[in-house]
Amino acid sequence: MAERSGKKTNLVVVTPYKNFFEGRVDSVSLPSLDGEIGIMASHTPVVIALKPGIVNARIDKEYKHFTISEGYAEIGHNIVLIVCNSAEWPEEIKVGRIFRSHKDAYENVKEIMAIKDASVREDAKRENDLDFARAKARKHLIELYGSERQRARLEELLSSTPRELCP
Repeated sequence: MAERSGKKTNLVVVTPYKNFFEGRVDSVSLPSLDGEIGIMASHTPVVIALKPGIVNARIDKEYKHFTISEGYAEIGHNIVLIVCNSAEWPEEIKVGRIFRSHKDAYENVKEIMAIKDASVREDAKRENDLDFARAKARKHLIELYGSERQRARLEELLSSTPRELCP
């Protein structure tokens, strides 16, 4: 539909550290809490909670892919504003960091379960679950869109890491 009509929407991605991306796109798919959602120009206005995952933006006949952490998207008729804690292009991701983050989150589980205060334990568990989800999203982005070097390094780490420590 957007391709035939030539309609585009503005995509703006901001993090606390930088304006990550701004440009006109034909469509964008987002990892919402309720599943993946596709947005095109003239979409009904809505605010969506986002989970860590891959964003796919179509610009003409090409796609741009990047990961985001948790956040939200405000969608209007001519704009998709994504506000998230972090966003990364595949080439910015260090494969070793994926495994270190996942290992740290895995090791934190025991400490979290030892916390006596239930509300504090739940908050810590929620944050740790986000750490797992971020590592998994980064790994998936590399598997799909990373460079040959990144994919080879990922395969090397996967083959030498105990299963429970693999994202």
